Amino acid sequence: MQKNPGVRDYRSMQILSSRPERLILLLYDGAIKFIRQGQKSLENEQMEEAHNNLIRAQNILVELMGSLNFDKGGEIASNLFRIYEFMHHTLVQANVKKEPEPLGRICEQLKHLRESWFTALKNEESGKEPGKNPDNPAGGDQTKSISIKG
Repeated sequence: MQKNPGVRDYRSMQILSSRPERLILLLYDGAIKFIRQGQKSLENEQMEEAHNNLIRAQNILVELMGSLNFDKGGEIASNLFRIYEFMHHTLVQANVKKEPEPLGRICEQLKHLRESWFTALKNEESGKEPGKNPDNPAGGDQTKSISIKG
């Protein structure tokens, strides 16, 4: 529970005024936060607090699964669903067994997904296409290659 109502009001306005794509970032941030808190609580043997935080993280993963558009997202959406499902299952098991170790791995995976989403969103907002070099108007790929001989 937040002690400062001004912070709560600001956060509520941030959520209500955000584009759906930005809300995904907020969901990632929330899941990471609650997993970290749950892990810390488990390590400190604060079982009820750990349980509550892990339930919040599980709920966020369910929300992420529900936000996927399989018609537009195709294979990527299906793969993300399986990743979120795996993470959710791992959180449930860690919560039931009261094991903090798997939580660090899930948190790292969420950080990578968040960074990927952030990069894609930033590219979309700036009008860049992923993999395109803005310095090459012909649209050349900016992928670098390495040749190995021998």
